[in-house]
Amino acid sequence: MLKLFLFLARFSITAWLGAASLFVAVTVVEIRSGELESLVLDTLILLRFPVYYLFTFSLLSVSLVAGIACWILSRGKIGKLFTVLIALSLLILIGDYFWVYLRLEGMLTPLGTPRPHDFPFYHQLTEALNSVAMLINLIASGVINWPGKLQTNAVD
Repeated sequence: MLKLFLFLARFSITAWLGAASLFVAVTVVEIRSGELESLVLDTLILLRFPVYYLFTFSLLSVSLVAGIACWILSRGKIGKLFTVLIALSLLILIGDYFWVYLRLEGMLTPLGTPRPHDFPFYHQLTEALNSVAMLINLIASGVINWPGKLQTNAVD
């Protein structure tokens, strides 16, 4: 069972890092290109970010559950560290979604209305929170993907 949970932990955190990196890269290119009007960018934000957060919460929840299982089954520090890092990242991203993103979403609807004066603050806050979560998850990925065995007395 440990090998299955280790696979799930490794796969889900690596998949999240790849997908989140691609999402950020595409979004930054679109914004910096200057080819898209503000209304189109706002529409893309309202269409893409709910999918991003759904994908995030799904994959990181799998990572968390698999990490807890690795921690319990291996009785080792690697599973514990991975689990703590994923839990911290999830807490940051849940906070970002409920207290920052939903507020930004409200500022963008209805489409075409002027952005309130505090929009830049919330936009920068969500960028910072997502950057911190990305860094934490990158560290967690390194921890769980590092070659070697989890400390265990239960499995080879």
